[in-house]
Parts: sequence; C-alpha cells; structure tokens
Amino acid sequence: MIRSAEFYGLDKVYIYDKNNLMLPPTHSKKARADMAHMAKVWTAGAIDHIEIIKIEDINNFLSNYEGRKVATLVDEKARHLNEVQFEATDLLIFGSEKEGLPSEVLPLINQSVYIPAIGHTPCLNVAVTFGIVLHQALKTLEA
Repeated sequence: MIRSAEFYGLDKVYIYDKNNLMLPPTHSKKARADMAHMAKVWTAGAIDHIEIIKIEDINNFLSNYEGRKVATLVDEKARHLNEVQFEATDLLIFGSEKEGLPSEVLPLINQSVYIPAIGHTPCLNVAVTFGIVLHQALKTLEA
C-alpha cells in the first residue's frame, strides 16, 4: 500500500495499528536495522518518500478529520466505486483483510464504496483494493 500510495503521488499515509505490528523489534539494533532494510525492500524504496503517520486514537482522528471519510465496506448502502465522485479532501479508509473496520468507527464514515466482483472470488486483498480505489479516486479528481 505504501508503494502504491507513493507511486500515485501521495505524500502521507495514516495507519491505525491497533495490534502494534509496526513496532520495531526492541531486542537488538541489528533486528531494528533488518526491519528498516526490509521496509525499504518491501516498498521498493517508497518508504523514503512518504510520511507514515501512526494513528493512536482512531475515533478521535476520524471525528476531527475535516474532509469526507470514504471507506470500502461490504454494506448494502455502499455505492459502486464508479458512481462516486471523489473530492480532494477525502480520506480513503480501508480495514484489515481479516476483520475489516472496527465497528465503533462505522458511524463516523460519510460514504461507503464497494468494488463489484465479476468472477467467483468475493473479495480482494487490502493492498489491491487500495490501488483500485486510489486509481479511481485520482481519475475522478482529474475529470
């Protein structure tokens, strides 16, 4: 996702890491250096060109975000991705592949969108979903 965000010209990504998966190892300098090196490898160097902002309190962050909050959701009220006119101040929100978005943030979402499946597989992984939604958002902003 970081590589796609930087590829498309974003300068920052917000991450809510409720399970602390982004914490660097504490047991050695070598482990921290190895993790930093792997982050560069996994993102093809994009991590050096984009700001990663860790969100500590997701409810507070979303409540105070001034733009529209647009989330990918499996929801009967969600709009087809191609029907949404994105705005420059939109915050694109993606939940984890395993759990989706925390239920307590759902009331804070302004617009839910979905990518319709044509094949038999009912869902995409979050990185692919991110790339598709980001591409469509930028495309509608250019129009």
